Amino acid sequence: MQPTPDNTTETAESHERASERLNFFLGTNLSFKERGSMSARVRNLSGGGMMVELAQEPVAELVRGERVIAELRNIGPVNGEVAWVGGRRFGIKFDREIDPEAARKPIVPGEGTPDYVKPVLVPSRSLKYVESLKGR
Repeated sequence: MQPTPDNTTETAESHERASERLNFFLGTNLSFKERGSMSARVRNLSGGGMMVELAQEPVAELVRGERVIAELRNIGPVNGEVAWVGGRRFGIKFDREIDPEAARKPIVPGEGTPDYVKPVLVPSRSLKYVESLKGR
């Protein structure tokens, strides 16, 4: 008996996705009507939605269809709903298409930039790095 290729790892849902997902780590602030706001990490992002991961399990269970507003860097607030839940990870389906590439662009810190998207600068490390470049 010859082994057959295993194509069962792809689900029907992956074939239904219309846009490519970008995998990277990005922070976001999520606002829920009933539970307030919480920080999360974006695991992947597409024009129509994203998968996020919380640092810990939510106190109350997230419910499919629950409304949420995600604050995305370089994009701003995006309305959506919880599409699926799997422990600390869950999917959000956006109400409108976004440009996921915009979220990957660097941030220029300014007054209106939320703290969770500003780069963390460590002066002693930055100065050592710059001083090491002077000798080149």
